[in-house]
Amino acid sequence: MADANKTLLLIPTAGERSELWNHLSLHAASMKHWHCELCGFGLVASAAATMRAIQTHQPARVILAGIAGGLSDAASVGSAHWFDQAICDGIGVGEGDQFASAESLGWQQWPILGSPGTDETSAPAVGDKIQLARPGNVPADESVTNTLISVCAASSDDVMASRRGSLAGTMDRDAVVAEDMEAFGVAMACQMTSMPCMVVRGISNVAGDRDHSRWQITAALRSVADRLMEWS
Repeated sequence: MADANKTLLLIPTAGERSELWNHLSLHAASMKHWHCELCGFGLVASAAATMRAIQTHQPARVILAGIAGGLSDAASVGSAHWFDQAICDGIGVGEGDQFASAESLGWQQWPILGSPGTDETSAPAVGDKIQLARPGNVPADESVTNTLISVCAASSDDVMASRRGSLAGTMDRDAVVAEDMEAFGVAMACQMTSMPCMVVRGISNVAGDRDHSRWQITAALRSVADRLMEWS
């Protein structure tokens, strides 16, 4: 049975965990019911590791934390944000401008569970988008939807980043849009286990910028720690 006070904090890589934990260490007392685990790098590892961690720890909620690449004006480098939805890009047919997502082709990534006339538990199908939860004291702005685009490979240039940014389907300059490689996998595992999933990401770089000398990973993770401490 899940412990109502238990939070499972998932972080993709050891480097992110070490940096983030340094900033969180002074607040360890307020996070005594938290379990921190690595979820691995990428959509596949993160989904599998999240499922295993949920089964092991039986938490009341899951939080994914780490870095991401910014895809909108509001995703300023060094800032951190809670997200409202995760979109999967790359599962379907084709690539680039020729890409067609699974859902657009009429395929669900996870089907509706439960058959009519049976006692099976019914669960919603999952297409290319999953809604995320937010901490209770961090209400969402209903006029703005922060969107995380989860990908198998990060944007290599501005053209790829621009195409991905358009997937958010919003022209709101206040909306934060970013790309990562784990959120959709973590959210899928949570969806399949009816587990609330929250995601906070620090913007380490502009998506498509591969010059690491311009990245601000430490600042981004410090901002993530600030968001977590405001909630815990």
